[in-house]
Amino acid sequence: MTNRSPEASRSPSLHLFGLALLAVIAWVHFKDIPDKLQETDYLGWSYILLVAGCAAAGAWLLSSHPRRGYVLGSIISLGAIIGYVLTRTTGLPHAMDDIGNWSELSGIVALVAEGAFLTLSAIALRPTRTPETNQVIAPLPNDR
Repeated sequence: MTNRSPEASRSPSLHLFGLALLAVIAWVHFKDIPDKLQETDYLGWSYILLVAGCAAAGAWLLSSHPRRGYVLGSIISLGAIIGYVLTRTTGLPHAMDDIGNWSELSGIVALVAEGAFLTLSAIALRPTRTPETNQVIAPLPNDR
């Protein structure tokens, strides 16, 4: 019998769900790269970096270091949410066309996936205590 915590035993399903959310985030941005590169170069390149970052975070989720995947995926998700809000409110340099465009379906899908990934990361990264010893257990074992 092993001494695995409940978080450790459910981690594979959390990691797969996180991978699926990262895939949605990457896909929404990937399909818009050609348009962004034509409209505003720096936004197109930021989309390319976002997609590459989602791939790296997903790979880490499937490795023995999932904590790194959650951290990178959270940074990407938070950055994408901030970028979305800025493009819809104040606009960005050379990117003022989306001001007020809050109802674009792909943007809403991305926001939901990014918010869900941030929530999942908070769950996966939170430390837990065992009732027997009241000791803190690392939420994701084998990640040193």
